[in-house]
Amino acid sequence: MLLAAFWISAIGLLYGFIIYPGILFFVGQLKGGKTFVEAELPRVSLVIAAYNEESVLKKKLENALEIDYPSEKLEILLGSDGSNDLTAEIASRFFDVGVKFYDYRIRRGKPSVLNETIAKSSGEVLFLCDANVMFDPHALKRLVAHLGNPAIGAVTGDVRLESHEANFGEGESAYYKLERAIQLGESKLGSVMGVDGGMYIIRRSLFDTLPSWALNEEFIASMRVIRKGFRIAYEPDAFAIETATPTATQEWRRRVRVSAGSVQILRGGFWPPATRPIELWQFLSHKALRWANPLLLAVLFVASAVLTLSGAHPLYKMMLFMQAAFYSLATLATISLAFRNTKIGGIAFYFTMSHIAMAVGMVKGLLGRQATTWKQADRTFSSHTSV
Repeated sequence: MLLAAFWISAIGLLYGFIIYPGILFFVGQLKGGKTFVEAELPRVSLVIAAYNEESVLKKKLENALEIDYPSEKLEILLGSDGSNDLTAEIASRFFDVGVKFYDYRIRRGKPSVLNETIAKSSGEVLFLCDANVMFDPHALKRLVAHLGNPAIGAVTGDVRLESHEANFGEGESAYYKLERAIQLGESKLGSVMGVDGGMYIIRRSLFDTLPSWALNEEFIASMRVIRKGFRIAYEPDAFAIETATPTATQEWRRRVRVSAGSVQILRGGFWPPATRPIELWQFLSHKALRWANPLLLAVLFVASAVLTLSGAHPLYKMMLFMQAAFYSLATLATISLAFRNTKIGGIAFYFTMSHIAMAVGMVKGLLGRQATTWKQADRTFSSHTSV
């Protein structure tokens, strides 16, 4: 049993971290894969959900007005989820240029804000984003170009994190490079397993009312697109810049919240049906297996330790040493901000912190202890910040 536990965990982790990304990286390098078909530009509704975003809202609305898209075919709607800062005052400065503002006084969470604001929109395509994401002016046209293919139901872009100033930036940067490579391969082979909530478009006809309790509402919307028989494409040339959370404490909260949402997804059956075998394989490989990683890592470590103490093959001793060394680096990076800012320290720290947060989040999800409303992250950076 112990040997079986060791090898099942080891093979599962090897497949999830190396084999599956390797397959998709190879697919992503293949020529072709573009789904552009010439078509008339559709009317688009840009929908922004915000909670206390006074620090970035003016810049966000100015950025939205600079989008390279016919103004008569683009409407901008801002929904405030019970903000108690200067959100309403800042939004009022943009009324004369066509920005529509909806001030929901009772805070209920992002899904409810999106549902109510989208109901007031008129676009045949919905363009959803976060308030701290700034678009390249050409991003929308590059996303919309995919919709000329009737098999495409949603398109996600490359949201690039400004994480170089964050105290875990090296690790986060490595993670997102891997994630984008996977998405490119998934897009060419089948369908991307989830849009980036920071910037994506979806056909209005495929958008259903989001459950008010949803923690990962963009993933639920993604799976609904796939379950209706459509694909999700990834467009690497449609990019935007997002302000990353500057401290590990805030990133921890975000990772816990996202992981709690994974429990909702599994409970609700939000995954590709068996009639979409490629997408189902992608879901199991990219998402389901990743959510199992904290358990697999714990089992691998314990099994390695027990097999080493029992005098088994030296292989298990070597595996234990490698794991202990890696987690020691993560511990050092937790203590030393300087070491955390190195590539080795940053990767060890972010990997370990993310998986512990994932485990905590899934427990909270199982117990129903994660609130739907979110705590606003600090958008400012400071060289003195160390937590």
